[in-house]
Amino acid sequence: QALIGERTVIGHCTSFSLNSLVFDSDAPCNILFEEGYCYGKYAKDYYGSGSVSYGKVADDVDNIAKLGNLACEHGRACFEAVRDALEACIEEDDFLDELYTNLETAYTAYGQKAVEEIASQKTILGELAAFWHLQNPQCAAS
Repeated sequence: QALIGERTVIGHCTSFSLNSLVFDSDAPCNILFEEGYCYGKYAKDYYGSGSVSYGKVADDVDNIAKLGNLACEHGRACFEAVRDALEACIEEDDFLDELYTNLETAYTAYGQKAVEEIASQKTILGELAAFWHLQNPQCAAS
């Protein structure tokens, strides 16, 4: 699904490839993706879907610190690879216009309903989503 989404959003630019940036084992963002994905699965089970206490987060600080250290160690190379790929795309004619149109279409089709649902929840993430919606009225349901 990510690769379909990549083409849906990025469009015709072939300089940007999730395989070469993220999914290939030697990709510059691979370790960040793999560790983040594994932690996400762990965190879903560990934290559950309810409110999270400070004590629960405190008990998980070692894992969070490991992710932070990993980001410090590999983040710059990942960022630079993504930046270089996007800069190559930007040099192509009409890339930015196509990108903006594709992002708006994808958000309306796939993201808007999820953001609105999260914004209605009484959680920190819900509050952030609601705040974001207030700051971006152009993204509210039409």
